Amino acid sequence: MQINATIQINGKQKYPEGHEDQQELLTVGKFYERNGVFYVVYKEAGNAASDLGEVTTFITIKDESVVLNRKGAIDLTQEFRKGVLNNSIYTTCYGKIWLSVMPNKVEYDLTVQGGRISLEYDLFVDDKLVSHNGLLVNVKEDIP
Repeated sequence: MQINATIQINGKQKYPEGHEDQQELLTVGKFYERNGVFYVVYKEAGNAASDLGEVTTFITIKDESVVLNRKGAIDLTQEFRKGVLNNSIYTTCYGKIWLSVMPNKVEYDLTVQGGRISLEYDLFVDDKLVSHNGLLVNVKEDIP
């Protein structure tokens, strides 16, 4: 059964030169489980600063992996499996970038009412380390 959910996303980046960034997104979306696989779906609207249009994000959680698939103004598929390097192409209207992620933490605690996904990983662009990242996704069922 698909439920309406509030989705809170917290991202942190630590850069090799020493500075850090954080982002937070609070949005609504859908959450459901089918045949032992959990799905989170939400949309992000573009903003004037980025000139990007709407993006739909699909997160699939199964078998100790988390797959992030973004479609729309950008196109990206990344798989987070602890200790396994994943290569992908990040496509925008401005061009393509080769990205790689090396996860060192992939954890989730989900039930049909929601839960959390926690990732820690290194991000590489063209095989060069860009940042150490943390991503925490909290999914909570909207109660009417």
